[in-house]
Amino acid sequence: MRSVQAILLAISVATATPSLAQATPEALANDVLMAYKQGNTDEFSKLVTASPLLNNTPTLAAQIKSNLATLLDLYGPVEGWDLVRTKSVSQRYVEKSYIIFQNEYATRLQLTFYKKSSGWIITSFKIDDSIDTLFESTD
Repeated sequence: MRSVQAILLAISVATATPSLAQATPEALANDVLMAYKQGNTDEFSKLVTASPLLNNTPTLAAQIKSNLATLLDLYGPVEGWDLVRTKSVSQRYVEKSYIIFQNEYATRLQLTFYKKSSGWIITSFKIDDSIDTLFESTD
């Protein structure tokens, strides 16, 4: 899978989504995961990049959509996912890592959340096929 990873750029973007603030990180993560499961690259991109803090260009959105479509083309539709790890620096800054089961292989999604006064926002994300790194996080 490493050869595929060279083709698929790991997507890691510092973002915030103030217009999409949610009551919990789980609710926001579920929206992102459901968009991926449905193959809705537009919604996935919108959820993880809607931020005045991010230079959200059409090029960035197109890259995210293209990379997600490549993951879906290579590994097939999403069949489900498991939460593998939750880390927190405080009650207001949390990271969650998921393994996403697809028809042919699995992918990894890492989401980082911050709780501001109006609710939880995504501050960064990473999605790729480096699922072997999830073993490191479960030790």
